[in-house]
Amino acid sequence: MYVTILLLAFFAFATLSNENDLVVNDDKAEDKNETISFDMPITACGVQIVKTPEEGFQNLPIRTDVPADPCTNFDSPIQNEERIQLLIPPSDLRNFRYGEVIPTFVCGDGLVSEVYVTLSFSDCPDEDWYALNAEDIKSALGSVDLKLNGPRHWLVNGIVNNNSSGANGFGKIQTFGTLQMGLAAQINAAISTNPYTENEVQRSTTYTFNPGNEIYKLVNAKGDEYIMQSYSRIVNPDLNIDDLPSLGSSLKLPDGWSFVVETLSADLEVIADGIAYVITDDLENTYQKIIE
Repeated sequence: MYVTILLLAFFAFATLSNENDLVVNDDKAEDKNETISFDMPITACGVQIVKTPEEGFQNLPIRTDVPADPCTNFDSPIQNEERIQLLIPPSDLRNFRYGEVIPTFVCGDGLVSEVYVTLSFSDCPDEDWYALNAEDIKSALGSVDLKLNGPRHWLVNGIVNNNSSGANGFGKIQTFGTLQMGLAAQINAAISTNPYTENEVQRSTTYTFNPGNEIYKLVNAKGDEYIMQSYSRIVNPDLNIDDLPSLGSSLKLPDGWSFVVETLSADLEVIADGIAYVITDDLENTYQKIIE
């Protein structure tokens, strides 16, 4: 199973400056990590130190110009292009349809997956979505893998992007077939194909669920809760929002897991502060971990 990522208020990476002008924010975020640099290091208790005649043993200056991971804010071979498609999303996203294209590229000794989403470009029409060919797109991009992740429907009511220039600096636009999409998230790995397994998704978003709406959770054996962010029609093309309350009887849950249905009495915000922990179920519905 592949994860939905989303993410996403991904429409927040592009804003309208007026009725006719579109401004795309594509500033790259810098991610710097502290590392220690020195000559002839000695390590004691996990701290690298050096001895000089004048000062004895002391901690060395810390460098801040080396990225923690060279694949963070990965820049794939996909080139940014001008936006030519625009669909302002509804104020309430619940049950709004979208799709994702997720290519995976080699980065150093590892892999990076990019998540492109139709949100704010179109409502992912059937005739355009099902005309996409994963192998053709994979070959054209030079990626090692590619997932057509849709169609999907949001269960969130609203999405706020917590970075002014897009989640972690994302904002690239690309056309797949006849559908334009925006880069909304990144995973520094190949996406897990196993249900009920966490994927760490790079994005900074707040998902809002309104009072009065039903929500659907998976609760694992440790008591961790994951709320459904979107339902999928990949495995079951006939699945719709009215089927979700009884979904638990259709899932092959791991031992100790449960499917929970609740009706909200107040607003619920689910925040991803740089990393979202996302899982799928057997039907490729996606859930984000609730972190208090």
